[in-house]
Amino acid sequence: MANSFESLNIVQQSFVHGLAENVPAFMRTGARVATGVPGQFRVGGHSIGGLAATLSKTSTSSTPTDLATSEVSVSTVKKIIHHTVTTEALASEYELNNAGVELANKVAVSMDKDFFDFLEGLFTAAHPLAGGGSFEKGAAKKYIDTGLAYLAGEAGAGTQDNLITAALSEAALDSGIQLLNKYRDDRGVPLHLGMRGNLRLVVGPKNRKTARELVFSEVSGADLQINSVGELISDVVVWNWTTDEDDYFIIDANNSPVGMYIAEAPTVRVAPQTNGLFVDMIAEYQAIPFKLPHEYGIIGSNVA
Repeated sequence: MANSFESLNIVQQSFVHGLAENVPAFMRTGARVATGVPGQFRVGGHSIGGLAATLSKTSTSSTPTDLATSEVSVSTVKKIIHHTVTTEALASEYELNNAGVELANKVAVSMDKDFFDFLEGLFTAAHPLAGGGSFEKGAAKKYIDTGLAYLAGEAGAGTQDNLITAALSEAALDSGIQLLNKYRDDRGVPLHLGMRGNLRLVVGPKNRKTARELVFSEVSGADLQINSVGELISDVVVWNWTTDEDDYFIIDANNSPVGMYIAEAPTVRVAPQTNGLFVDMIAEYQAIPFKLPHEYGIIGSNVA
């Protein structure tokens, strides 16, 4: 085995190369990535104004529109992958290189599990704006739910859904995309989500084949018409850590309300033990998935 400094350098270099070549799958969902310091991370949201009013030459005043603001916070956590191996197991540069690449792979997998577990939990996670007051979504509402309020208690008040329960199909995808297209902000103004395409379809392994056929086929169904669903979805992301393989998500990558806050980039350490017989290899990072206060940009199907 090389000396301690050389070993660390070899593992670190292969670890960095491994991270570059194995980008975590969560990044393909269009998730936001934020960086900062460890500790508490605050993310805000707002909904500005409404539709324009006509201002005539004789107008002497205008009616202001309220600005809705909100904030949520999460706290970072330290994540580690710790291996103890014999000195002989890292006796060559080849083995040291392999160790760094493998640790990088496991970090990517770990970050993916953090994110996709979080994503699936949105069906039961309380909405940050749950409640019955102004600018709130309705009592006991979840982040992915039906009957989410806008303009609560005001003229033009209504509700909308970002939850469906249909199994994956062309009709179900079209229904979900329509919900995105019609989605309104808290001031009741349509956001035109998904109109520019760049949607991401997130499925479990069970739905991989169906999802890819629905998205990447040139024609649609038995009528052999243009695939209007596929032309809006730019990628299919398969996640392996689902507790319900029938569930899936449509995410607008241009307006994703979910992301990953990385407070400490992944690093690796190699530390020979004092007896000279064993070596500790430790990969570590600090990150936490997060959601914006507003749910705009995601549709989930919690298949019954």
